[in-house]
Amino acid sequence: MNIITQMSLFEESEFEFLGDLERLQSVLAELNDEKLIQALYKIRGKGRNDWPCEAMWNSFVASFLFEHPSVQALLRELKRNKQLRKLCGFEPKTVKQPDGSIKIYVVPSASAYTNFLQNLMECQDELDEMFEEMVQYMYEHLEHFGEILMIDGKAIDSFGTKISENKKSGRRGEHDADWCRKQYTCSGKNGESIVKTKKWFGFRLHLIADATYELPVAFEVTKASAGEQTLAKNMVKDMEKEHTEYLEECEYFLGDKGYDGSSLIEMLRKHDIAPIIDIRNCWKDGEETHQYRNTNLVYNYIGEVWYVEEDGTQTALIYKGYDKSTDSLRYGFKPQKNDKRIFRIKCEEDIRIFTPVARESHKWKRLYKKRTGVERINGRIDRDYKFEKHTVRGLEKMTMFISVTFLVYMGMAKARIQMGKTEHLCKLYA
Repeated sequence: MNIITQMSLFEESEFEFLGDLERLQSVLAELNDEKLIQALYKIRGKGRNDWPCEAMWNSFVASFLFEHPSVQALLRELKRNKQLRKLCGFEPKTVKQPDGSIKIYVVPSASAYTNFLQNLMECQDELDEMFEEMVQYMYEHLEHFGEILMIDGKAIDSFGTKISENKKSGRRGEHDADWCRKQYTCSGKNGESIVKTKKWFGFRLHLIADATYELPVAFEVTKASAGEQTLAKNMVKDMEKEHTEYLEECEYFLGDKGYDGSSLIEMLRKHDIAPIIDIRNCWKDGEETHQYRNTNLVYNYIGEVWYVEEDGTQTALIYKGYDKSTDSLRYGFKPQKNDKRIFRIKCEEDIRIFTPVARESHKWKRLYKKRTGVERINGRIDRDYKFEKHTVRGLEKMTMFISVTFLVYMGMAKARIQMGKTEHLCKLYA
């Protein structure tokens, strides 16, 4: 970024101790936004050029770092903060009034800023390119980045409460959002299962992120009703077309029950990626166990396996490892049984139940716990970037806001990496 007003950095060895203005300068310096600025000027064309596009863009980035919930809040901050105006690139403008007096403007009007945001929405391709560049940087500079990926869908309310029936409402109306109802099960105080229902009007963020550093890799914003499995498959297909190296780097793919489906698992297995996805009980026959082919083995829908004796007694088997040469899971008796026989169950028996990392193994449980990282990212989006209370309507605008959120998110991480700090990157956003 060549337009940034240079300021001295204090405590640059410890990014978390930087002041707000220094932190903003660090983030702006890491955003390769030349193409975006060119596109903004091209859209502006021969229209009014009262305020530089660079200054408008820099201030918009600042609004995310300084947690401004609205344009009005940002403009109020700019009016009273001369240093922020200088860093963003705003210079006072003198305008001669009809009566001959001179009026000085130090910041854009609300309508001018709204027009800028409208232009910025037309630059989604440039924002996407900036995001992809950030992701590539993380793959190149963070060890093991992308080896463990996680996915989740996040509900985002629209600022509107219903679809606008007035076609003339334009940007002031909601024309894209829809309703969604989602049920999920959680544990009560005494361990009992509690079914809760979440209903919202708005959109859904579909996010694939790295589980080690809790940084985004790919995302898509849709209407609230868009299915999680469908979007997950589409996002994996996009990686196959545009970033096969991401799939080659990935070893494990984490998701909750909403992503439990044979077609997604088949896509992952094709790239030798082990799915660590929680399972739903899809058995409709009412049986608690199924027999494995014509053997003495039976299993349940979560992958627990038993050996059935001649008298019908069932003996629980323990997991002994994955045999890649036969794509099967190995099971045996507990040591006290004094029986060294090994039984193999082909993963193709049911690819949802029998995955390369057995569901009952400690490794599966340890990997699945990492999935909470994507929930922490979602929490930061709500808490730190003020999506719990925003003023955004429309799918296009919501996509733009989420894009800039992740650019700021990753710009902060990149600035820290440049300082030689590669551990606990997520603490920058806490």
